[in-house]
Amino acid sequence: MLRINLLPIKQERRRETGRNQLLFGFLIIVVELVAFTVIYLNTAAELDAQKNANNAITVQVNRIKKQVKDHKRILSEIEDYEKRQTSIDDLQAARTGPVFVMLELSAILSKSGKPNFNHDRYQQMIQANPALALDESWDHRMLWLETFKEKDRRIRLTGQGLSHEDVAEFLRRLNLSDFFVSSDLVSTNLAQPRIPSDKFESKDADAVVHFVIDGQVRYK
Repeated sequence: MLRINLLPIKQERRRETGRNQLLFGFLIIVVELVAFTVIYLNTAAELDAQKNANNAITVQVNRIKKQVKDHKRILSEIEDYEKRQTSIDDLQAARTGPVFVMLELSAILSKSGKPNFNHDRYQQMIQANPALALDESWDHRMLWLETFKEKDRRIRLTGQGLSHEDVAEFLRRLNLSDFFVSSDLVSTNLAQPRIPSDKFESKDADAVVHFVIDGQVRYK
């Protein structure tokens, strides 16, 4: 009886089957890696696109915020301009009256207030006569006006000051002002202050300087 040994053939088939399985498994891994790479790239691209869109939105929001902020500022500036223009129009309408003079007196007798004057002319004046220089430390509360009368551009001011120096400083500022052609001290006298009050006796206060000033105003 003839016998054939098939064992080597079976072993070779097993090895081939194993190689095929390994190759198939490797192919599956390669396909999965490719799929994962494609998904990762797509996800990264979508993420970058979303970041770019977010950045664009942020830029647009910041621009809108700036526009809104500038809009409020512009509206505020317009409102301030309209208020100033209204004041100017009112003053222009009253230029033939004493409004300018009253505003000038208010400026002189306010905190850190100064008259309206030509600065170049002022520098020339104080170089020629330093005594004409304004006292920058003068306290406007040291002097107060009682009456103001005006007729044909001639004025008379009466008031009180704590000292002769306060009256002199006020007169200096009047003469420097563009709205006063000339101002002259008519009289001064020391007396008790005229302060109407039910609770205050003026005789108990120190004497103050009562003054009278005549002048001529210039309406622009």
